[in-house]
Amino acid sequence: MREYALLALGVAVCLTGAALMAFGKGLLGEDHAGIATVIGIVGIGIIAIGNIARSSKRSSEGAKSSTRGVLND
Repeated sequence: MREYALLALGVAVCLTGAALMAFGKGLLGEDHAGIATVIGIVGIGIIAIGNIARSSKRSSEGAKSSTRGVLND
């Protein structure tokens, strides 16, 4: 469940960065593109962390099930 929460948070942060890129001039001033880019990159990083957590969970579950099969033989 935590992995999906990270995915949702990452998407929200990316969308915030995109909104700032499009409409940030009024909020942040003329030089807003750098801040919006950093926010978007942070969002992509959060999504990647969620994907790593999901893939490591799958691989650990697969290792546990294969180990059980060997021990039960």
